[in-house]
Amino acid sequence: MAETLVTAPPLLALAVGFIPSIVWLVFWIHVDKNHNEPFGLLMMCFLLGGASVLVATFTQQSLKGVFTDPHSQVIAWAAVEEIVKFAVFYFLAYKSAYDDESIEPAIYMIVVALGFATVENIFYVFQPGIINNTTAILLTGGLRFFGSTLLHTISSCFVGIMIGISPKTLRSGAIIFGIIGAIFLHATFNFFILKNDTASLIQIYGYLWIAAIISHIILEKLRRITTPISS
Repeated sequence: MAETLVTAPPLLALAVGFIPSIVWLVFWIHVDKNHNEPFGLLMMCFLLGGASVLVATFTQQSLKGVFTDPHSQVIAWAAVEEIVKFAVFYFLAYKSAYDDESIEPAIYMIVVALGFATVENIFYVFQPGIINNTTAILLTGGLRFFGSTLLHTISSCFVGIMIGISPKTLRSGAIIFGIIGAIFLHATFNFFILKNDTASLIQIYGYLWIAAIISHIILEKLRRITTPISS
């Protein structure tokens, strides 16, 4: 099987597109190990999160004539992706009877984000897969594992954390604040990537991993909160 993948880069590209998200999915779901979320709902969040890439891409293409400056495009594109991911969570899980603990909005948001990142990863690695560039496939997949896939996870997780820690009376404001924070993180990452220099890459990857560690600590705290969330 391994030899088949090596001699068939498009299949390797597909595998490398999936692997980063699946690894992170297992890791973050493990954080919520004391709460058994329904597999069907998690799967729907993951699949529709992936399908929402098409919605985000169509919206971004439609807005190209509105946001012509590269800097404004970075912010607008980040906003589109974060809002689309939140919309999937909102319509699938937010009002669900299973979204009843403080940690669960973050978990569902993470699953949606990883579905989104999976499809996005496949798009990014499939081009070198078509031209049989195995090195480019592995390099792109590795960079997205440590960068973009984690970025989608952390930005969406931030929205979920804001929902989980906010009282019902402040929920709308917490959601807006969470989405703005997610857009800021997403856009900042993209700005640093566009600089395309080693120092900027090291800096933004460092900040991203610090954010990931902080998010993990917060989720561990939320996991120990047994009071049902007010939805």
